[in-house]
Amino acid sequence: MGAINKEKALHLITLFSGAVKGVSFYPAAHPAIRQPLMELYNLLSAALIAETKLSWGVIDGLIFFDDHIFSNPSTAIADLTNRMVEKEISRIVVTSSLRFEEMETFVKLFSVKGTRFEALARQMADSKITGLTILRHGAENFDPESEELEIGDDHREMYGRAVTALRTVCREIERGRIPGSAQVVQVVDQMVEIISREPLALLGLAMIRDYDNYTFTHSINVGVLAMSLGAVLGLDSRALRDLGIAGQLHDIGKTMVPKTILNKPGKLSSTEFDEMKLHPELGSKIIKEMEGLAPHLSSIVLGHHLHYNRSGYPEWANKLPFDQLMDIIAVADTYDAMTTLRVYQHPINPKKALDHMKTMTNTILDGAVVARFVEMMGTYPVGTLVRLDTNEVAIVYRPNPSNVDAPLVRILFEESGKRLRAPREQALVEPDGTCYARIVAVVDPLLKNIEIGQWLANGNQ
Repeated sequence: MGAINKEKALHLITLFSGAVKGVSFYPAAHPAIRQPLMELYNLLSAALIAETKLSWGVIDGLIFFDDHIFSNPSTAIADLTNRMVEKEISRIVVTSSLRFEEMETFVKLFSVKGTRFEALARQMADSKITGLTILRHGAENFDPESEELEIGDDHREMYGRAVTALRTVCREIERGRIPGSAQVVQVVDQMVEIISREPLALLGLAMIRDYDNYTFTHSINVGVLAMSLGAVLGLDSRALRDLGIAGQLHDIGKTMVPKTILNKPGKLSSTEFDEMKLHPELGSKIIKEMEGLAPHLSSIVLGHHLHYNRSGYPEWANKLPFDQLMDIIAVADTYDAMTTLRVYQHPINPKKALDHMKTMTNTILDGAVVARFVEMMGTYPVGTLVRLDTNEVAIVYRPNPSNVDAPLVRILFEESGKRLRAPREQALVEPDGTCYARIVAVVDPLLKNIEIGQWLANGNQ
């Protein structure tokens, strides 16, 4: 790409954002709208003489125009970013066939707040816009003829978008800015839709581990576990949404804690621990300032280390009223922390983690919530590597509510010890009662050189 330099790219994006915002205040024929729109169209048309297409969009929370990325956005660009995220658009592509009337119509459609990708794509098709295309985050062009958009076919990709959203929030905080919530909310809404239909569908995602990005993956895993548990407890979609957002943002206050403390391999000094204990309060304050988030989410974040018997921190908050959502987040947080390798701690396997959590009931954790969590995870929780009485080695990828001792597994190693080229899904007990095999032992994944998360999100490596 060489037709447009960075200065001109910035000007084009600003013109587009200004036209979109202006439509809300003036009719399309008003000079305040038509003039910048005409200038935008003429500049794009001139550039498209040398290029077959041009595009702009959002990547990792930042606006780009072709190969130019803008890391310090103006107010106009920040507004455009939020609109694109709200509409789930990753890229807007224009070609040399674009007509001015198409650009004008698209700006009108794009300016309407609350319109999501599917609706906008259909409106564009109805308006016969062909010289301009929108692409969805993590998907190819939307097909308006399809009856239903499949959300979450690629769960790992959705997880990646969640990491990107959380990383963007943290980056904004570190720069001293109040972060937006749109990206986080968008991903959580997709997760809620999946979990509302099938509570255990995303449990495999919660075993994804990225040790170099622990803060991000841990927080997303807590959100997934909390939403799944909330669904099992019968909570409505609004509560599941709150759990997902609070789970993903529960440790956001750690962005304000020195990294030397966060990454210290040994035991923290009393002074360092006191500073670490401030992160729930810091996170609560950040969430109160973020637009688009319900006020009570800050309370959930504030209390996630307070403990069921209120012996935790912050001590000053132990008399405040908290609802069950806080206790659900605490259970999910405890489980993921126990099963993850950190600089100061070796992980324990999922089964041992559940056993240990039972000893924490009615003191640190709510006993009733833990009981449902253990029931949800089963005797052999998702992510447990097991040896069968056939001598095959498998990974548990789905609980079996009708038989907690016989979860659904993916066989990774044959009875001879040879690793399969692709995992084979297997029910240990068939619906008619036929038994394929029984679990005889839990296997340490390190001994088999297995990265658990690889085998759970989509069923393959």
